[in-house]
Amino acid sequence: MERKAKAKKKHEEQGFVLMVAVIVMVFLLLLVAPFLFQLSNDNRLTRKSCKSSVALSLAEAGIERTIWELNYGDVTSWEGDSSERTLTISDFQTATGDVVGDIEISIADPEGDDPIVESNGRVAFGGSQIQTRVILVGLGGFPAFSFGAFGNNGIHIDRHITLDSYDSRNGVYGGVNIGSEAHIGTNSTLSGSIWIDANSEIKGNVFSGYDSDPDQVVTINASANISGAKRSLRTAHNLPSVLSPMGLPYRGDYSLDDDSLDTINASGEYGSFSTGKNSTLTIEGDVILYITGDFYMDQNSVLEIASDASLTIYLGAGDFEMDAGAAMNNLSLDPSKLLVYGTGSFNGEIYMDQNTAFYGAIYAPQGNVRVDVSAGIYGAVTAKNVMIDVGAVIHYDKSLENLEILPSMGAFYEVKSWQEKKE
Repeated sequence: MERKAKAKKKHEEQGFVLMVAVIVMVFLLLLVAPFLFQLSNDNRLTRKSCKSSVALSLAEAGIERTIWELNYGDVTSWEGDSSERTLTISDFQTATGDVVGDIEISIADPEGDDPIVESNGRVAFGGSQIQTRVILVGLGGFPAFSFGAFGNNGIHIDRHITLDSYDSRNGVYGGVNIGSEAHIGTNSTLSGSIWIDANSEIKGNVFSGYDSDPDQVVTINASANISGAKRSLRTAHNLPSVLSPMGLPYRGDYSLDDDSLDTINASGEYGSFSTGKNSTLTIEGDVILYITGDFYMDQNSVLEIASDASLTIYLGAGDFEMDAGAAMNNLSLDPSKLLVYGTGSFNGEIYMDQNTAFYGAIYAPQGNVRVDVSAGIYGAVTAKNVMIDVGAVIHYDKSLENLEILPSMGAFYEVKSWQEKKE
C-alpha cells in the first residue's frame, strides 16, 4: 500500500514537471516567435535592398553603354528612328556567367545635341516580383569656357596683368559685380608651363595638369599674386576639335578698302577676309563667317556687331590678326554674341592688338592666342598656348560656363543632368 502511494506521488510529480516544461516552452515560443518573424522580415528587406542596388547598377550600366555608343559606336542599329532609339539587354551576365537581370534603354532625340536617356535596370525578386530602378540622364556638349584662360600646353602672363571675373547676367562689369573666379589652367605637367610675371594678379585658382605638382608647373614672380590656390586638375581637360560648318554659300575672298563702309547680314564661307585702314564693317543679324585662309583687320579698322546681332567666326587655316587700333565692337556687351572658333585644321595664331574692349570668347585648341588688349577682354580664352602681354586685362564672364561645344560641332556627349525616376 505504501509502495503504491509513493508511485502515485512520483507520477503526479512527473506530470507537474511536464506541465511546467510545456508552459515554459509555450512562453519561450511566444517570446521567440516575434523575433523569428522580425528576423525573417529583416532578411527579406535585406535581400530586397540588395536586389535594388543591383537594379540601380544595371541602370547605370545602361547609361554608360549608351554614352559609349553615342560617342564611339553606332546607335542606328538600335530599334527605332531619329526621334527615339531603344535597346534591350536580356539576361545580363557577370564575368563568371551568372545572370544578373535585364536592362532596357531608350534615347529621345538620339541624333540631336541634347538627347535624353532613360535606363531601366530589372532584377527578379521573390518569385514573380521584379525590382526596378530607373535613371534619367540629359546629355550635352563640352563646356568650352569654364576657365578665364586655359592653355593646353601652357600660359604666359606678362607683367602688370589682371584677371578677375564677373557675371554679365547680373549686369555690366563693376561694383559688386566683380568676382574672384577667373581660374586659369593647363593640361601640361612640364615645369614652368604657367608663368606669371611681376605685379600681375590672378583672382582665382591656378590649375596644373592632371596628377602633377603645381609648384613645379606654375612659376610665379615674387611680386605677383594669386588670390586662390595652386592645384592640379582632377582629370585631363580634354579640348575637342571644332568641326567646320557645313552648307554655307561660298563668297570668295572679302576685302574692304581703306576708309570704306560695308554691312554683312548673311552667313558665308570666305577664302580670306580683310578690312582696310579706318574702315568700318557692320554685322547685322545672326551671322556665321567661315574663313579658310587669313583674317586680317588693318590699323584703326572697326568690325561692329549691332546690339541685336551676333557673330560667330570659324577659322579653317591661316592666321587671325587685329593690327594696332583695330577693334571689334560688340554693342550688346554680351560675350556670347561674339565667338571665335579655331577648327581642327587651324593651328595658326590669333593676335589681338586693340585699345577698345573686346566682349567675346575665343576657342582654338590647336592654335595659339596672343592678347595685347589694354582696354580688356570681357569673356574667356582657350587655346593650345595663351600669351597675355603687358598691361592686358581679362574679365572672365561666368555666364560663358553654359556655352558648349556641341556634339554637332565635334564634341563628345557628356552628362549634364542625372536623376532617378520614381516608379
